[in-house]
Amino acid sequence: MRHYRHGLTSAALVVAGLTFTGSAWAQAAYLPDELDHQLDTLAPVDTVVSTPSASKSKPDLLIAPLPVSNPALGTGAALAGVLYYNPNGSPTPWVTGVAGGYTSTDTWGVGLFHQMALDDDRFHITALAGYGDARLNFYGIGPNAGEAGLSVKLRDKGLMAYLDGQVRIFDKGLLSNLHFGARASYLRLESSASIPTPDRPDLDLPEVELRSKIATIGPSFTFDTRDHPFNPHKGVLVTGTWMFGADFLGSDFEHSKLEILSTGYFRLAKSTVLAVRKTLCSVKGDAPFYDLCMFGRHADLRGYEAGRYRDGATWALQAELRQRVTDHLGVVGFAGVGGIAQSSGDIWKHSYVLGSGGVGLRYLASPANDVNLRLDVAWGKDGAAVYFGIGEAF
Repeated sequence: MRHYRHGLTSAALVVAGLTFTGSAWAQAAYLPDELDHQLDTLAPVDTVVSTPSASKSKPDLLIAPLPVSNPALGTGAALAGVLYYNPNGSPTPWVTGVAGGYTSTDTWGVGLFHQMALDDDRFHITALAGYGDARLNFYGIGPNAGEAGLSVKLRDKGLMAYLDGQVRIFDKGLLSNLHFGARASYLRLESSASIPTPDRPDLDLPEVELRSKIATIGPSFTFDTRDHPFNPHKGVLVTGTWMFGADFLGSDFEHSKLEILSTGYFRLAKSTVLAVRKTLCSVKGDAPFYDLCMFGRHADLRGYEAGRYRDGATWALQAELRQRVTDHLGVVGFAGVGGIAQSSGDIWKHSYVLGSGGVGLRYLASPANDVNLRLDVAWGKDGAAVYFGIGEAF
C-alpha cells in the first residue's frame, strides 16, 4: 500500500507564520489551513509518496512564495522555507521550516515549525512557535451580532505554540490508518479595540480577555485513507481535537473545546469527483471571545468573513463537485449549509442556519503532484467573497 505524508507541513508552519494568534488564531485560522494545503502541494513528489528511493533521498530545501486572498485579511503573500529530510529512513520524511507573511490589512506573522516520524512511521510529532500582529473585525457573539453587521476594529498581537504527538496503535486492517495521541497548546494575546458605538455595548470586550493567555491540553487523532494527499479521488480524512484549559499550565480560562473535521471523496466518473465535508465545533465553559466556535475556519461555508458568526457551537455540511474539462483546466461547483448556536445541546433545535454556494476554476499548476491553482467566488447571506490559492479548499 502507498503511504502518503500526512500533513508534514501541517497547519503548523503557516499557522506560525500567518495565524497571528489571539482572535486572529481563531478568526483567521482558515487562512493558515488554506496555506497548509498550499505548502503541502509544493513538496517534491519523492518526499510525498513512500518509496525505497524516497527513504534514501538527500535533504531537499524548498523556498516558495504562497498567494493569499480572503475576505477577513485581504490580499497578500507568505514566504516559506522548508527542509525535507529523512534521517531514519521512515515512510514519512521529517520537515523543518520557517515562514513569514503580510497582507493588505497590515497583518503580518512569522513562525517556526518541525514535524518528524519515528519507529517506521508509528509515531508522529509536530511542534511550532509563532508571533503575529493582526487587524481584524469583531462583530460580537451570537447570530444577532453577526446579522447586524456592526463591528469594531481589533489589533491582536500574540505569541503561540503547540506540541502534538500521535501514535499508530494497529499495524493491519482499517485501523492501521488511525493515529491517536495528545496535544498541548499555549496562546498569549494582547488585543486593542477601537471605541465601540453607544448602541452596541456588547462590542466593548472585557479587559480580562484583551490581555490574556490560554494553555490547553487534550487528545487528538487522525484517520486517513485518501488515495492522494493533494487531489484525492477516493477515501476519507477525519481529524479531531478535544482541548481543556489548564490552570496548572498558566491558563486564564478553563473551558473545553471539541473540533471534528471529516471529508469524504467519491469518484463519480473518470474526470469527476464529489467531495463532502462535515465539521463540528463545541465549546463549554467560560471561553474568551477568540476561542469560541466560528464560521470561516477549515474552509467551511465559503462566502462568510471569518469570525462574523461566532458562539458556543457551530456545524457545517458542504459538497463540492469537481470536473476536469481539459488536461489542465477544471471547474467546480459547491454549496453548503451550517448553523451557529449557544451550545452543542442547542444545535439541533435552536441553530441559526446559514447557507452558501459558489463556483470556481482550477488550473493544473503541477502535473507531477496533481496540484491545482484555485480561484473561487462564493456567495453567502452577507454578500460575495473571492478566494485564491494553491490546492483544493478541502
